[in-house]
Amino acid sequence: MLKSIILFFRKRNIRRNTQEARLLRFPDLSKFPTITVLIDDNQKKDIKAMEHFLKESLNPQNVRFLVLTESVKDDFLQSEFMVFIEKNDFNKIGLLKKEKLDVIGLLADDVLINLSDDNENLLNDYLVSCLKSSLKVGHSNVNMKIHDLIIDYGIEKGDVQRLKILHRYLMMLSGKNEN
Repeated sequence: MLKSIILFFRKRNIRRNTQEARLLRFPDLSKFPTITVLIDDNQKKDIKAMEHFLKESLNPQNVRFLVLTESVKDDFLQSEFMVFIEKNDFNKIGLLKKEKLDVIGLLADDVLINLSDDNENLLNDYLVSCLKSSLKVGHSNVNMKIHDLIIDYGIEKGDVQRLKILHRYLMMLSGKNEN
């Protein structure tokens, strides 16, 4: 019963956020874009490598990580660089509490890269619909209606390798050399 209530409210929120007139703008990658990467808890180990690759290849102004996790250990500090979204950040009907919604609402960025595979109870779709980005990039296992660009990474499972594939596509779409 609770699961169906959560799904109802998340679907309603996703539908509301996708119906808003959002104009797709391909960001100018040469003007130091701000990039947010949505990942799962098990992908935290690759954050340094992902950050290094993104800074080296796209030269962004900021790189941020949104981490979906069960709970945050005391040794991880939340900052503008890394924001954790945990179970207790949601209210009883499955929506983000106002405080956390305000925090991620401040993360207006140029590019959102969704590397998360956790879509239990539409969690991934709900979070992506709440984020304000010029370009939302997803993969083949996500809701295509809320992403602007869907990349099929094939058999590639490594996050850095996926980012390299995405980088090549973004360079081709922007008309730049893919070096």
